[in-house]
Amino acid sequence: MQGQKSQTSNSRGGWFSWELKFLGLFLGLISFSNLILTSNTFALFVPTLSASVDQANLQVNGNQVINSTDQTKEIPLRLNVETNNRTGYTATISSSSENTSLVNSNPASTNQIPSISSNLNLSDFNANTWGYKLNNSASYSPIPALSAPINLLQTTNKTNGLDSNTLSVGMKLSQNLESGTYSNTLVFSFISNPYTPKAIMMRGLDFHSRIVRFDSNPGHVNGHPEIPTYPNIVHIKRERNTSNIPTSTINIEADNSEAEIKAWFDLATKTVYWYSVSEKVYLNPDCVDMFTHFTGMTDIDLSSFDTSEVEDMNSMFYFNFALEKLDVSKFDTSRVRIMSAMFDNLTSLKELDVSNFNTSNVENMRFMFYNANKMKKLNLSHFDTGNVKDMEGMFAYASSLESLNLSNFNTSRVTNMREMFAGTASLQSLNLSSFNTSNVVNMSGMFVDASSLQSLDLSSFDTRKVVDMQVMFYRMASLKTLNLTSFNTENVENMSNMFAQTDGLEELDLSSFKTPKVKTFRAMFYTHYPESNKLRRIYASSDFDISTAIAFSATDALANTEIFWQMKNLVGGNGTRSANNSTPGIYLLKIDRPGVPGLFTRKP
Repeated sequence: MQGQKSQTSNSRGGWFSWELKFLGLFLGLISFSNLILTSNTFALFVPTLSASVDQANLQVNGNQVINSTDQTKEIPLRLNVETNNRTGYTATISSSSENTSLVNSNPASTNQIPSISSNLNLSDFNANTWGYKLNNSASYSPIPALSAPINLLQTTNKTNGLDSNTLSVGMKLSQNLESGTYSNTLVFSFISNPYTPKAIMMRGLDFHSRIVRFDSNPGHVNGHPEIPTYPNIVHIKRERNTSNIPTSTINIEADNSEAEIKAWFDLATKTVYWYSVSEKVYLNPDCVDMFTHFTGMTDIDLSSFDTSEVEDMNSMFYFNFALEKLDVSKFDTSRVRIMSAMFDNLTSLKELDVSNFNTSNVENMRFMFYNANKMKKLNLSHFDTGNVKDMEGMFAYASSLESLNLSNFNTSRVTNMREMFAGTASLQSLNLSSFNTSNVVNMSGMFVDASSLQSLDLSSFDTRKVVDMQVMFYRMASLKTLNLTSFNTENVENMSNMFAQTDGLEELDLSSFKTPKVKTFRAMFYTHYPESNKLRRIYASSDFDISTAIAFSATDALANTEIFWQMKNLVGGNGTRSANNSTPGIYLLKIDRPGVPGLFTRKP
């Protein structure tokens, strides 16, 4: 404040001022380590940051403050920041010295306006003090000293255009304040937050096509020369020591990667090594076929891979016959939509921990665990299958599985359950009472070769949309009871081999079956072992309609033959015996009654 004190008036003739000097902008640049190996280019990300304060110098008329009603003043400043840095920025505030007071410019004066000492509302300020607050904060904070700057702002993401914030300087003055000019300098510092260059693996098929070049002597699947295999790549490991990197390498990073990923092959150990300056390597959203057909592979080091951006894991580890261990317990699968054939044909893998998998977005689990025939258990209790539409062959020929708890499975959107449990030869029980099958269209082969199941209750199944039930219960050799009492088969077109070689059943209740659209019943009850077949009674109603099948037989002579072939013990309700019929064809798919021979019995 400047001017002379007046003895006759309370008016103040002069002005009060302080300065805010924007001293500098500190831009944090991330330096990338250069690999001497590289000859190619990749996407180099350079963070940028700009910032400004809308008023570099402020002047305040102290007289007006003192003569105001509450003797306070609030002055807003705009802090403007713009950065492309992916991790955002940090802004700090401090005084330009250890003295946080507004200092009188008169060298002879010792009078100052000190900072508040604690967080206060402006109305609670002591006379002749000042402070600051950010945006809409209720209270003001003390001015920090140069040696103890305070974080004003700290963001975690890049700004979308201009990021503008309001900083308010507040003061309270009184009439006892000595006249003069009072000033201080506030220092605002802006720095981009640390950012590690993001290493992104190339998509699965591209990765695979480059890595397989290391195998100079590839093979093929027996009997299928069109399906190549790469048995001479046994390990995939990370190398962290740059001194071990040879001069000849290949690049395996994606075009949008900000850091290189190098790979090479050690023939002596049959190991593919890879290196990146980034600690974490993001797998590509497309991981289709990434590690497929490495038939000699025994282990893959996945510990540095981040899967948080992966959307497609189709056939990711497919056809790795020798893979003995696979740690996917840390996989982030929150974005994954496709897991079809992900662990297909891992015939040497005994354990697999997928208990932490987030499957809430997965739509396809087709053949997910197909032929993983050494695994005895799978914990799927946390699987969210609410969006899954295809479960074809999901557990097919996982022949060592001893139990499956699928009580948490939501199958309301599933349309395809073809061969879902085919070949699960070690399962002795299976509770599917929680399954919602209202949208399923295909159940063909669903339980084929589930040879240890003794009882199967499907009375909760809604099958009104099912079109195909062929070989559904084929070769279930141990099955003794089968509950199909709720089956709606009005849309089914194919029942061929549906109960063929299910030799342990003594009776079968098909009284709910309506078959107006069935074209083929071929070998529906056929047995290969007549001496072992125990089926004696099949219950049906008059709704078991064979007219469509008869019409179809005119164009396909084999479609409805051998329906009861080699059945020796089956007896119709009126005494017609299967053993007495040399050509047990479609005409016997009727309720046995006087004058109309058949091998069905009307249920009492």
